[in-house]
This record gives sequence, C-alpha cells and structure tokens, in this order.
Amino acid sequence: MKWGIDYKREVIQDKISEWERVDSAGYSLPYSSQTVQISDILRSDFDLNSNRFSGFFQDSWLIGDSSAASLTFGARFQYWDVNKEFLVSPRVQFAIKPFKKDVVLKLAGGAYMQPPFYREMRNLDGVVNLDLKAQKSIHAVAGIDYNFKSWDRDFKFVTELYYKYMWDLVPYELDNVLIRYFGQNSASGYAAGIDLRLHGEFIEGAESWVGMSIMQTEEDISNDSFERYLLDDGTEIPRALIKFAESVDTITEFPGNIPRPTDQRVSFSIFFQDYIPNNDNFKVHLNLLFGTGLPFGPPDNERYRDQLRIPSYRRLDVGFSALLYSKERRIEKKGASSSFLKSVWATAEIYNLLGISNTVSYLWIKDFRNTSYAVPNFLTSRRVNVRVIAKF
Repeated sequence: MKWGIDYKREVIQDKISEWERVDSAGYSLPYSSQTVQISDILRSDFDLNSNRFSGFFQDSWLIGDSSAASLTFGARFQYWDVNKEFLVSPRVQFAIKPFKKDVVLKLAGGAYMQPPFYREMRNLDGVVNLDLKAQKSIHAVAGIDYNFKSWDRDFKFVTELYYKYMWDLVPYELDNVLIRYFGQNSASGYAAGIDLRLHGEFIEGAESWVGMSIMQTEEDISNDSFERYLLDDGTEIPRALIKFAESVDTITEFPGNIPRPTDQRVSFSIFFQDYIPNNDNFKVHLNLLFGTGLPFGPPDNERYRDQLRIPSYRRLDVGFSALLYSKERRIEKKGASSSFLKSVWATAEIYNLLGISNTVSYLWIKDFRNTSYAVPNFLTSRRVNVRVIAKF
C-alpha cells in the first residue's frame, strides 16, 4: 500500500488597483471637458492566512494469474480551515487481459474534489467569498491498450473514452489573458470525449507517436438570463440600438448549456523522428500540432455571449540533432573511457517553421461611440533555438 500526508501553510496578501480609460487622437472615454475620467474601477486589499491538510492511500490487488487482472483502489482526503470543508475523493481502476494477445481492457471511475484557491474566491468586484466550496466531479473512463509488433518493432495503441459530470463549478471569464472568476459555486457541467494515441518505433531506434482527441465540455450557470427586445412587427432590436428604439415586447431567454472556456473540440499531434541513413549520430524530428479554436466573447461578465471561436491553432516544428560524444561508443572502440560524461548532444530547432500567426486571445478596444472591436493577440512567429545537452 502507498500512502502519504501533507500540510501547507498559506499566507496571501492581495492588493488590487484597476481602472480603465480609453484615449486616442481627439477624444478620451469616459468623456469630460474638465477632467480626465476613468471607469471600471476596482480596488481591493485583503489578507488571508490558512492551513491545508491532505492525505492519500492506494493499494492494488492481483486477481488470479498475475497477468490476467488487477484492481487498484485509492482515495484522497483534504481539509481547508477557511471553508471548513472535509473532502474525500475515492477512485478505482480494474484492468483485465481477456485474450492471449497483448490486449488490456481498463475500466476506471471515481470522484475528484478541487478545493478553491484564493483567486477563485475573489469575484468580479474584488469581494472575497470565504464560503466558496470545492468544485466537484465524478468520472468514468473506459480504455484499451493494444501492444503489437509491426516491421519487427514494438508499437502500442491506446484508446480512452471518458465522461465527467461536474457541479459546484466556479464560472470564469477570459479578459485578454487575464482570468476573472465569478466567486460563486453557481454552475454545473460536463466533459466527454475520446483520446487516441499510437506510439512506437516507426524508424528503428527512434520513438515516434501520433495522437488525436475529440472533446466537448459545457456548463450551465444557474439563474443566468438575458432579454430580447422586439418591435411591433416581431423584428429583434440589436443590442447596440436598444436605447434608440422603442420596443413593444420583451422575451427572457435562459441560455442553458454554453461552451466552457476550455472547449477545444478536436486536437491532433504528430511527433516523428528519423536518422540520417547509415549514420545514427545525426537525427531529425518533426512536430505537428493542430487544435480547433477555443470559445471567447466580449469581457462584459455575461458568459452566455462567449460563443465566438478563436481560429484553429496550427504549428510545425523541425529539429536537427548531432551526437558529439558517447561514452558507450568510445568504450566499444577503445575498450575504456575515463570521462565523467555519458553523452553530449547538440540540437538546432526551428519553431513554427511555416510562420503561422496563431491567435492566443483578443484585446477588446472601444471607439468614441462605445463600440467594441476584437483585436487579436498573436503568439510568436518563427523562432530558432539552439541547445547542448550533456548527461553525466
């Protein structure tokens, strides 16, 4: 049996002073002919000292033949003296090899409770909610590990299908790259998907892999709603024109499930290595990444509007490596070596070889009419990295 206990003392001092002012040639928002005005003022000063206790245990049992089946059971315990919440997170996994071939079937399930950190407790107005509870979930996972040989080399194909139900979630919103939490356990949600991965030596002596994931995750925020305003002919009034038009009907809409900020539907990756023919002192690797866009929306604290999508992420890296020194090969050639070095590799890599401008977030800019525009923030373009790796 494995077990452990842990204690942490946290001392947090938090001071915030935020405000917003939009200015450009000829105007400043909020407008005043006499003074410089600011808006969206947030000031907070809070200290928090707390103690966290946690522990875990895990044990495994072999059933019948040691290679036939196994059962693993464990639990994690946590307590935080701020919200006085004692949490137990059990988990269990059963694995069986039903055939003579190297196929392993796995079933797993359990619960996971994530106690809040200080940042989740501070809401959009800077008020700290000391009664915030842990975010909770239960999950089920089914998987298959298939080991096989091809071209006289070992390969492994792993498949996992999972579903997770979550409650007492703390919604949050992304403002550029800043995370702003709502500070309330006001949402429930789910995550479901499948992971596929194949890895092995496509080239003898060089490990490579390819993987793909499909996932959907959504949440439902309690008591969230918005109003739709209609003209007498049933035409909906756009939000930007509401104050200029006279509506005759109002409809209250409840958004229900909306994508979570981490809702990336498809991701795909390949890592491939190869050696220069007849000389394994030199090798090359390729790394290809693709991911569909994450949801985003205006930073107006209305999560149901965050259903736009960032463009898909695309990146190709290439690297070249050379073995400068190998103690093992020196011994093979000369029979002995007094060097304390085991090996020395030199590597040159080109990140984002195609120079694709991938969007990481959006900066929302307002003009003098208070109209907002989403301006993309791009990740770095092509970069060259050189390194030397020495093993002792």
